[in-house]
Amino acid sequence: MRPVLLATLIYLGILVAVLAVGLIMIAWRLWATGTALAAIRDELASVKEDTSPLASHIGAINGALSQLGGGLASVLARLGRANSALGRIIGKSKVA
Repeated sequence: MRPVLLATLIYLGILVAVLAVGLIMIAWRLWATGTALAAIRDELASVKEDTSPLASHIGAINGALSQLGGGLASVLARLGRANSALGRIIGKSKVA
């Protein structure tokens, strides 16, 4: 065999081997990713099943939190008025 042909065949063999290894690595990573995605899918289905009873209570919880928010806003307004009144009292009692 001529040296050029032999070098070409060696180069071709190395090229095919490197491409094969690369494709095998890509396939392995795709398989690992698919396995991870399947596990995530299963866990999300479990979460959906576990939280489905909450759907009927969300409206009641939202209503109670809205009432609580209104009550806290009222408390905040009263505390603001008390703060202003105390500020006026303290301001009048200051000795010059």
